[in-house]
Amino acid sequence: METAYDFDGYRRASVRKNYQKEVSFSYNSMILQAVAKNVSLGGALISGISIPKIELGTKIFICIPFALGNGNLKRKAKVKWVDNNQFGIEFI
Repeated sequence: METAYDFDGYRRASVRKNYQKEVSFSYNSMILQAVAKNVSLGGALISGISIPKIELGTKIFICIPFALGNGNLKRKAKVKWVDNNQFGIEFI
């Protein structure tokens, strides 16, 4: 079984996979576009230059297309960290 670690050496609950696909999510009654840089069973890294400032703990609804293009994963998520034009989410 593969063990995953983040950039600070802390163990992750799930292995992250590179992804690089456009996603949409709802935030403050807006539908926004961004890119999922990586995904795991537990969450994702979302990036985009036109994303408004999102606060820690914010709950969003995100739509992530399947890698093979045959549908979407639609999940509620919570913002776990924010850094400039990107943020990490945990699926809830």
